[in-house]
Amino acid sequence: MFRFLLSLMFLLLFSSGLQAHPVLAKMDQLRLGSSDQAVKVITEIRLYKKGELDSQRDYEVYVGSERRSLVLFRSPSEAGQKMLMLDDQYWLFMPSSRRPLRITPMQKLLGEASSGDLSSLRWKDDYTVISEDRKGEQLQLQLEAARSGVTYAKVELLVDAANLHPQEAAFYLQSGRLAREAEFLLEERQGQTVISGMELQDRIQQDERTVILYHSSEPVEIPERWFNPAFLSRETL
Repeated sequence: MFRFLLSLMFLLLFSSGLQAHPVLAKMDQLRLGSSDQAVKVITEIRLYKKGELDSQRDYEVYVGSERRSLVLFRSPSEAGQKMLMLDDQYWLFMPSSRRPLRITPMQKLLGEASSGDLSSLRWKDDYTVISEDRKGEQLQLQLEAARSGVTYAKVELLVDAANLHPQEAAFYLQSGRLAREAEFLLEERQGQTVISGMELQDRIQQDERTVILYHSSEPVEIPERWFNPAFLSRETL
């Protein structure tokens, strides 16, 4: 019966124009508020060592359509830096140079948080659900990257079977190695449940953990020139 209802939910979403698995669509809606509109997400990364806050960084993340996003670094120590994602390509712009640096989605920003963790926020564009298994009150899904430039090759995602709210995830590299594990943070904002953050645990440095916090998300109009590397090389935003 549960599989029938889930399949029916998928068909309804598909027929309404949202061509995505219902769990992935729910992930995007909980984090961005909209699965298709351009949005600005105020984001903070915190690194904890031995239970104490060690460092933190602030970012403005502009998520557009067609796997395009722009990250503006807002902490004093990183002032003027920008990161651009265009489909499978990533660039880092430094205020001291007009030549952007090509980077990968696994490029570390702070602690366990990578450039892909920060800039690639639409799961329905990045992953395909290849299997799902009901385990009591939970639903476990196996995800596979939909393209080569996605941060992780595979993801094991655990969600609440009743409301599809995410609980935990394990992220794997192309080699099959476990890259990191995460716990999703949920809270109520203006009567709506949202993903307010994601806690990443370092499996090598057991006394370190990284928390990515999404303080707010709002629809915005993003100027097209903001996705132009030549413009970003010479302009301060």
